[in-house]
Amino acid sequence: MANTEAPVRFTESAKANLLPLVQEGKMPEPFIRVGMKGGTCGGTYVLGFDSKTEFDEEYVIDEIPLLIDRRQLLFVLGTEIDFEARANGFYLHKPLTV
Repeated sequence: MANTEAPVRFTESAKANLLPLVQEGKMPEPFIRVGMKGGTCGGTYVLGFDSKTEFDEEYVIDEIPLLIDRRQLLFVLGTEIDFEARANGFYLHKPLTV
């Protein structure tokens, strides 16, 4: 069952590039995965297609099925997923909070 509170957000540009894949059934795996690789302090964000594991929390954000490993949730909380063609596609960043 999907959670209702969104831990990450998609920009309009990211949604415009992901929704057609979802709606047309063209995703290579059933979910988009957001996470960290290489450790949480010095690691990098991960964005890709994946299947659900026992450690995952499932979300549906703006009609996009999303997985986050619950062990990494704290580190990706508040992340914004954007798309810019000139930036070679999708990128993730965590806006500063005051």
